[in-house]
Amino acid sequence: MTLEIPYLILAAVIAVIVGAVLFRWQRPVLPTGYVIVTVLGTLFSVYYILHVMVGSGRTGWP
Repeated sequence: MTLEIPYLILAAVIAVIVGAVLFRWQRPVLPTGYVIVTVLGTLFSVYYILHVMVGSGRTGWP
């Protein structure tokens, strides 16, 4: 799988927004570890979706 930088940057921006929303608006406040795991999961999933839908579509996975 080749890394497509524009999609990775867009996915990172979306992941940071999701993390900021969770960190600021979640009641009761979530521990920082959960927010980090959520941001990383969001980064991976959004990048994968962008890469498959509008990118080259090749994932390199069987």
